[in-house]
Amino acid sequence: MASTTMRHVILERPAAKAAGVPLGRSAVKQRITHSFIALCLGALSCLHAAPMLDGSAFVTSRSGSIAATDAAGQTVDISAHEVLQPAGLQLSTAAQGQLFLTFSNSVAIALTSNTSVQCLEYEQQAFENKDRTSGLEPSVSKLRLKLTEGELAIASNQLSPLSELRIQLPTGEIRLHKGTCLIRLDAITGLHIAAYEGNLTYYYPGAEAREFISAPKMVRISQQSLQRQQIAEAASVDSLSAGSVQFCKAAQHASQRVSFQANASTGAPPVPIRIVSPDYFKQPDLRPYRFED
Repeated sequence: MASTTMRHVILERPAAKAAGVPLGRSAVKQRITHSFIALCLGALSCLHAAPMLDGSAFVTSRSGSIAATDAAGQTVDISAHEVLQPAGLQLSTAAQGQLFLTFSNSVAIALTSNTSVQCLEYEQQAFENKDRTSGLEPSVSKLRLKLTEGELAIASNQLSPLSELRIQLPTGEIRLHKGTCLIRLDAITGLHIAAYEGNLTYYYPGAEAREFISAPKMVRISQQSLQRQQIAEAASVDSLSAGSVQFCKAAQHASQRVSFQANASTGAPPVPIRIVSPDYFKQPDLRPYRFED
């Protein structure tokens, strides 16, 4: 009788599962994971199916001597608060020159003196006002820059996880996932990369080797260590000079000084809107008259 009962129990287990008896934790977790991956892939395919348009950029501030040419080699006006079409733009600063530029994906770049940067590619999907509620970039964008000399700070704290931001270097390439970084090229000491906030990946030239660098870390890659595909020196961003820290913060501030209008209805590059500093509203109310009882 006991053996018969045991047989019934064994035979009934598959039927019980089919009838809706809860699965084990691992099985439930696996199903949830698969569903989440499918959902993300579906959303990603829909986003990438949308057409990409030319993005725009805004000169938040500048000082000193700066040269700018477009893809055709024509001189471009780089005055403060000028609206630019950055794709193909070549930017160069002379001694004592500085330039702060904010892109329509909320990424800001800051060039210090004797720096040359080219925008190889910049495009983004059109977006609507409702897409701005998350506090992140309201669209998906692709931005590729090329640093050939000097020092460049990049602030991308609002960059969408689906967007791509890459910086081509004479010795490799950087992908900034999110955050703020400082990149400096030095003919003697090599390549200096500081992850001030967030994280990035450095790719060695002509190889699959890479370095994942997360804040608050800074590294140096010399010509000798480059051949070995190794970091020559690593330290904390606490070792940055006060000027370098201020430079990173200035890039972050530039990214918050301008917003861009939704362009889903126009299909044109986003139009920038300057954001007034809160200090503006703290100024004394100067009137040419006053009321008396």
